[in-house]
Amino acid sequence: MSKRLRDAIIGLHAFTGCDSTSCFAGKGKLKALKMLEGDQDHQDTFSRIGTLETISGQDMQVIETFVCQLYGKPSHTSVDKVRYDKVRQCFKSRKEKTGEITFHHNGEEHTAKWQQIRQLQKCEDGQLRTMSRLTYQAANSKPIKRQRVETCL
Repeated sequence: MSKRLRDAIIGLHAFTGCDSTSCFAGKGKLKALKMLEGDQDHQDTFSRIGTLETISGQDMQVIETFVCQLYGKPSHTSVDKVRYDKVRQCFKSRKEKTGEITFHHNGEEHTAKWQQIRQLQKCEDGQLRTMSRLTYQAANSKPIKRQRVETCL
């Protein structure tokens, strides 16, 4: 495992959910890790989380694109657009007595609970607030966890 990837894992851990940051609804850390392994830009961005007091606009855009990919929308660059598309899909269908919604996407029928839609990643404004907590969490975790990551590998 490269040093770049080891450094990025700490930022990814804080981003995908730990003690003080929320996680992504229905998305495990393994999927995010596999995405991280395959993209140098994502590795560079996540390795910078916690090393600076703020996250640059360019890094925010890379992270937002990462979230869109995580939710199966690789052509999107806006979390707000992903949320809009998901909600729009649900309103095209009818809500059943079970609390589930049936919708059609790419010619296939899908079922989702309203709760799953509500738990999608925050809209862009909410994401900005989350980033300050994320930076703090990653900065405080790096000295300790970096040793553990290297020991485990």
